[in-house]
Parts: sequence; C-alpha cells; structure tokens
Amino acid sequence: MNLDRMTLARGRLALREAVRDYLFDPNITLIDFGNPKHEGQLADDELAIRFHVHKKLPVFTLETSRRTRFIQPEIGGFPTDVLEGTYHPHRSAGWFTSLNRPIESRASRAQFLRGGLSISNEVYTFATLGGLVLDRATNAEMILSNWHVLVGRWGVRPGERIYQPGRRDGGAEKDVIATLTRDAMSANLDAAAATLNGSRKMLSEQLHLGPVTGVGQAQLGMQVVKSGRRTGVTHGRVTAIEGIARMFYDRVERIIRHVVTIEPSQAHGEVSAGGDSGSWWLDVETRRAIGLHFAGSDSPERALAHDMQTVLEALNVNIAFDQ
Repeated sequence: MNLDRMTLARGRLALREAVRDYLFDPNITLIDFGNPKHEGQLADDELAIRFHVHKKLPVFTLETSRRTRFIQPEIGGFPTDVLEGTYHPHRSAGWFTSLNRPIESRASRAQFLRGGLSISNEVYTFATLGGLVLDRATNAEMILSNWHVLVGRWGVRPGERIYQPGRRDGGAEKDVIATLTRDAMSANLDAAAATLNGSRKMLSEQLHLGPVTGVGQAQLGMQVVKSGRRTGVTHGRVTAIEGIARMFYDRVERIIRHVVTIEPSQAHGEVSAGGDSGSWWLDVETRRAIGLHFAGSDSPERALAHDMQTVLEALNVNIAFDQ
C-alpha cells in the first residue's frame, strides 16, 4: 500500500495527537500507523492509529482504573486499533551460548565479514552485524548496528572495541574488528556505527541473501527479509510505519522513534528473536535496506525496526553497495 503525501501527512498529525494523549499510559508500549486487525486478521486495505498494549483490558476495568485510559475509537479522522505487544531490545540475554547457537556458522569467526554475523561490544553477549556503511565525511568503512549492540551502557565513549564473533560466541582479543565511532540515541534511534580496523575484509552483503543494492523506503504490505545471528534468514511484511515506542535501555526508559513494525509473512512464522538486533530488513523485490532491526516480541510474533534512511541521516553514513 503506497500512501499518498496527503494521507501520510494526516496520519502523522493523528499520530502526534495519539502520542501526546496516550504514550505515557503505563499499559501502552508502542503507537504506530498501519493496518488494523479484525478478529485476528490483518486488514491490508484499511488504515488505523494502532495502540500496542501490555494487555487488553475490559471496558469496566478501564472505566474505574486510575492508571490506564480508555482509547477513543477515532483520532484525527482515523479509526483506532488495540493490539497486545510487549517489546524488548533483541540482543541475546543468554550467558550460555550452546542453547542459542545457530546450526550454521553465524556464531563463528568469519574470514570475510558480512551482515548477519555475530558481533558484540566489550561486555555484552552477542547480536548481529548489520552491514557495511561509509562515513560521509571521510569515506571510512564502518559497520552499522544498534546502540544496545555497539554501545550498550550509558557513559561509553568512542573507541570501545567491537568483536566478531561476539564475546559470548567466543570472541577474543584477536577478534576485534572495529571501534565504536558514534551513535544516534540522542536522536531517539537505537543505532550506532563503528569504524573497521582493516583486520578483515568487509563485504556489502547479507549472509545467504547476497548484495545489498541501496536504501529504500518501507511501505505498508511490503515483503521483507533479514539475515540475523539468532534466527537466520526470515521473511516478514510491513504492517505499520512511523511508530513511537517506550523502551528500557540499561535501566533507563527512552522514547524510540521512526519505528517500522514487521509481522511474519505466513501464519505462525518467526521473524526474529534475541540475538537478531542489528539485522537489516531488505525489500524482497529490490534488496534495498528499509529498516534496522532493534527489538521484537515473541507472543505475538513481531519485529521492530528503524526507518533506514532516518538512521543513515542521523549517523551521517551511506550504505556501501556496488553501483
């Protein structure tokens, strides 16, 4: 579903109103603009302001509650829809990687670096190397992943070492491939970039998907694919855009913006899990990167990504690809 400029502008205004009135309700986790659901089925020809909540509550509970509010049936000319969904950053929380190790070699030391491999900062377990980008000012080769993958703690300064494979996949001193350069958390984006040290060659490819052809824009209904450290290659479809979420990072709650919501392409499918943070979602048709994966939910199964173009602008980098 390609939205015309007028509809998108109206949707943004309605989202602004919804965020102003409801985002800090303790039951709400994410507000986005996309396709509603009727009796569990996605209505891909309809638009709504969607409220994701920890738990749906009966009307009589909402009427008497002092903590959470009843959501109006319409905001800014769009109907509202309420979905259950509690989201967390998708770095692995497991200390024993034998339970989380993929069948293939994503968790191993790779001679040639690609998107979809295991990486970590100096402390945390493992997540995913997103892909190759170029510094717009210096043309230096960098890797793009999440703040909670490459940084992870408040007060970390540029220069932090980045490992491939990640520390809990066996990464050691000989496996340092990059140093942290900058992040975009101040712009409400869970994104960061690290400069490669030249110890290993980085390819502008995604493991088992091939070359990335550039950057694209997420559209409702778009079929997308990613290559991640934990779940490998998975397929999904974009069900909402322009989302704004509340999420905890290192015990601090942050507002996270420019969220693209992705659900499985097929019923009961899997799109992501802990350890996939940093993956790039690609448009299946063009292989252009449309989103930077950072969080998700297992029940119901959903993935959250940042709009890729917004991430690139905030970090002042470009995706490296063959012209």
